[in-house]
Amino acid sequence: MSPGVHDDTIPAALEETCAQEEIHLLGAVQSYGFMTVVDLASRAIVQVSAGIVRHWPGLQDANALIAGPLSDWVAGAGGGDPLDIAALPTSHPVNLPWRPRFERTCASQEEIAATQWECLGHRRGTVAVLEWLPVNAGADELRRQNEIFSDFSEVMGRLRRAEGLEAFFGECVKVVQEISGFDRVMIYRFRADGSGEVVAERTAQGHPQKYLGLRFPASDIPSQARALYLANKLRVLADVEAPMDALQPPLLPNGETLDQSHCMLRGLSPVHLSYLRNMGVRATLTLSIVCEGKLWGLIACHHHSPRTPPHQLRDGMRHLSELLAEITNMRIEGLSNLEAVRHRLMLDRLMNEFHQALIQDGDIAAELDLWLPKLLPAFNANTMGVQIGTLACLGGPGKRKGSIHRILDEVASRLDSRNTSPGVRMWDDLLTSPRKSLLLLPEAAGLLLAQRHDGDLIFCFMTRAEAVQQVRWGGEPVKDIVALPDGRVRLEPRRSFAEWKESVKGHSDPWQQIDADALQNLLRILSEVNKLRANRKMQETLHWRAHHDHLTGLYNRRAMEDEVARRLDDTRYNTALMLLDLDHFKKINDTYGHETGDLVLQQLSLRLKAVVREFDLLARLGGDEFMLLLQIPHPNAATALTFAERLHQAVAAPFDIKGQQFRLGISVGVAIPPGHGRTVSELLRHADLALYQAKSRGRSRSVVFELAMAASQRDYYLLERDLDEAVERNQLSLVFQPKVDLISRKVVGLEALVRWNHPTRGQNSPGAFIPIAEHSDQILRIDRWVMRNAIAEQANWLSHGLAPLPVAINLSIADILSPNLVAYLAELLEEYQVPAHALQVEVTESCFMRQLDETQNVLRALNETGISTALDDFGTGFSSLSYLRQLPLQCLKIDQSFTQSMLEDSNAEKLTQAIVAMGNALKMNIVAEGVETREQMNWLLAHGCHIGQGYYFSPPVPPEDVHQVIERIELRLAA
Repeated sequence: MSPGVHDDTIPAALEETCAQEEIHLLGAVQSYGFMTVVDLASRAIVQVSAGIVRHWPGLQDANALIAGPLSDWVAGAGGGDPLDIAALPTSHPVNLPWRPRFERTCASQEEIAATQWECLGHRRGTVAVLEWLPVNAGADELRRQNEIFSDFSEVMGRLRRAEGLEAFFGECVKVVQEISGFDRVMIYRFRADGSGEVVAERTAQGHPQKYLGLRFPASDIPSQARALYLANKLRVLADVEAPMDALQPPLLPNGETLDQSHCMLRGLSPVHLSYLRNMGVRATLTLSIVCEGKLWGLIACHHHSPRTPPHQLRDGMRHLSELLAEITNMRIEGLSNLEAVRHRLMLDRLMNEFHQALIQDGDIAAELDLWLPKLLPAFNANTMGVQIGTLACLGGPGKRKGSIHRILDEVASRLDSRNTSPGVRMWDDLLTSPRKSLLLLPEAAGLLLAQRHDGDLIFCFMTRAEAVQQVRWGGEPVKDIVALPDGRVRLEPRRSFAEWKESVKGHSDPWQQIDADALQNLLRILSEVNKLRANRKMQETLHWRAHHDHLTGLYNRRAMEDEVARRLDDTRYNTALMLLDLDHFKKINDTYGHETGDLVLQQLSLRLKAVVREFDLLARLGGDEFMLLLQIPHPNAATALTFAERLHQAVAAPFDIKGQQFRLGISVGVAIPPGHGRTVSELLRHADLALYQAKSRGRSRSVVFELAMAASQRDYYLLERDLDEAVERNQLSLVFQPKVDLISRKVVGLEALVRWNHPTRGQNSPGAFIPIAEHSDQILRIDRWVMRNAIAEQANWLSHGLAPLPVAINLSIADILSPNLVAYLAELLEEYQVPAHALQVEVTESCFMRQLDETQNVLRALNETGISTALDDFGTGFSSLSYLRQLPLQCLKIDQSFTQSMLEDSNAEKLTQAIVAMGNALKMNIVAEGVETREQMNWLLAHGCHIGQGYYFSPPVPPEDVHQVIERIELRLAA
């Protein structure tokens, strides 16, 4: 039996015994010829068959040849020495022009000439095996064989003309029967389960067909017999009933039994002989059919009488039979491949069409459902399933239980998870055992399962329904077991080969490798299309993200600018470009958080989209800034402003966010091509200038660009450019304004203020250039310059013995949030030997409202180093007063707008009084800025504010005048 093949007709324990019988080491030969075995090294005969005395005239004892030189008993061509036995082949025996030296034992020339012998020789291990076969034949047989040789080309043509395997099988057995003259010729094909089946049969006249379509169990031809058929493709048994001649001595000089795998005269095992007798066979000729290196089957020729002289197969006939076998091999392989190629081409064509449909549509589930009526018949299947990532599909008429995912999980349990290479597994016997069956696919008798790794394990499968077969056996496949003297057992062949029928259930039609390859290809296609689809969706998503704002879904800046540029390139000037900015949006973010701000922006975008038309373009440029490209037939300022009013109305209604309502407005700047620009950058710049004007005029309004705005903007840009060089060119300077204790009338501190001495514009106050510095990110450099120079001036005053006064410096949010502010100030104080309590840092309300936690941490760190902190311009921001108690502040400065209006405006007076009361309650120093009159000073003193700063005391003065000014202030106030 073949490895891995189980024969259900015998107990499993006997399979190994059956496969271990050494039928190539029987030590006997067929009696119609004889054998001589020669040692290669000594060239002496070491073994002969006992029957040699029947064939060698005058020889009385076979042992007479043993140990004698080969040349004493065998002559070469022309009577000379034999050819070199070392040159013999090691497998297929070759015909040698040698003859036996009968004259050594027989003097009668007539007796010597009565029988002619041919010699077949080959090497095996350390010996050469010479087989001697009789060549005498009857005249009729010789004539028949000669006719066959002469007509062999016509025979070849008959075999070539056969189309299809079935037709070829029929022609092949007919040709072999005619050539061999055997009574019965059959083609016996091995099946995948190890059993065999007669697929063609031809008999001579008077012999009816008996075996066509019958099946034989695997144990009829065990594995070692198949190995011999594969090694030796021609096998002749001349007479089943003739006794076998033993080799003598039984063993070779090395103690081994002669290996007769390639011997023509090799005897048969008693089991095989009994098998043939039970079939009524007297002589056999067997030709091996080998396809793709595997034993496909046999051409088995049976005869009911011996094929011994004069009816034996001569050398020419044997070669002709071997040639026929080779032709049969090629034709069967070719026709099988042709059928396979047709099936493969059909599947490949179907896969290609399916692939194209998938690529065009992209919806795998929908296409599978559409193509199942074609895919399932192509695989002879009734269910198909696929699982690739999140894709799970199942279809077909096969009965199923449970959900798709449960069924796929059950099938997935049969995957080989250890194997990361693509592979296919096949089952065709699921219903033969409950352990093999699929519970959720109860009709599945066959399963074809393809898997591959694509990041994760993915798979595709087909199932086949049960195919109940009515198998016709050549005799009931049951054998008797016979005990041998050595304790072993053997199988006794069947005594009857009468047809016996059996229903085989639980199996599907077997899967072929072509099916497996096609399913693996189908899985590859599905995987690639799924990946392509995922990539396409990802690309679409990425493309959408690249051109849209993720928060509102509107076009983003890049997409909008590209579209505007495209329209302008086509000289399509029937548009107006609008920039929209939400008024006071920063207050919402600072007070309620960015999440609330995002919801406001989303609602705003919905309102704007409801107003614009489908041919207008709307984009969010970033933050709370939007852009609208309005299409109008004859663009002009009036039409643009009319449409802008619709935008204002859309925003006017309150925004309801998480139960809170916000009333907001928008500012709109408008630029109209081509008068306001022919490129995107020109239109955006001019619309931005118009937007700036709208905000400057009180917000919640629309402004169309005018040329005068560009001039103002140029001044702004020039000032920004010059400011970039102010630090390097030493154009900055400090002035100091005193702070006065209103009770003691003494100066108790100074505030350092920066000035810019522009080479052409002259002195610039901080209100003129600080906003520019903050906008252009130059503020950090200016702040660091102020810190160093303010501390340096203090060091200078101290070195001249002047009284130390705390100096306050104003810092921007950029410096407060810089990572090394505290360390930088500490280094400066150390460098100039100025005590930390001589420095105060002032921050505005907007600083800590934008970054409360970070500002709080920085102020606390400054306090820890001894630097006091103050809140500047209090009252101008929009923060909750409760934040004050959370900040580590020592001083609160009342903005000058309150100080200057408190005596004229009762509301301002009440607010100022409240601020002072609150500061005192928090035990903070209160400083009032902008004190310009004695009345203001007296009011502050009367209501609990004890420190004042302003022009009533002194304007800011250069550092060299500070102490003289302090003396004058104190003298004046004392008087």
